[in-house]
Amino acid sequence: MKNLEGVLLFFLMVTMVGCPSASRENLAGPDTLEISGPFSHIPSGMKFPQTVENFKRSIIKRYDVEGTDVSVGYDLYQESKVIAATVYVYPSPSIVSIGSSSHIVKTAQETLCLKEFDVRKWEISRAHPGAKLIQEKDVSSPVGRLGLPGKSAIFEYEDLFAGVRQSLLARVDLYCYVAGKWNVKYRFSYPATFNAMQDLSIFKEYLLWPEENP
Repeated sequence: MKNLEGVLLFFLMVTMVGCPSASRENLAGPDTLEISGPFSHIPSGMKFPQTVENFKRSIIKRYDVEGTDVSVGYDLYQESKVIAATVYVYPSPSIVSIGSSSHIVKTAQETLCLKEFDVRKWEISRAHPGAKLIQEKDVSSPVGRLGLPGKSAIFEYEDLFAGVRQSLLARVDLYCYVAGKWNVKYRFSYPATFNAMQDLSIFKEYLLWPEENP
């Protein structure tokens, strides 16, 4: 039985390569969207207000022709605290189940999510040579929302930030198959001297996920 499940899982992993979400047409470079007021990502239904608590929206980017892959940046500027936050929403890899059990489909999703998370960690290491991975763990979804548990990693490195060269933390949180077909990624950067956990938690709790929008 386990051998059969392994074969089915392999088949799912192979067939997903030819699915629409894996072959969407990317732009040559990010397209910056000039939008005032709330921004709605129509494909997923996710909404991005101009402010999220003390964070102010700064930039919106589109990465593919269809507009399914976007990012929205927010910044928190306070006298004692500066945090840069970016939220990414984009299609999860499609899986062709062909009558497979829910267990096999879930295992395939978890495997693909782990591969995606490895890519996101590699992006931080590439952007910041010498960055040190100081924490990696599973995290629950904000406010007990549905979906697979998230993956979280924190890197430490030194760079210019807010005009000052200092030790920084880069945190990436990834949630896959939100509402069955969307990846939601949070990327935070802030000085290592800050205790930013409460601010990050509030920020994540504030934004509604695709499945929560009416």
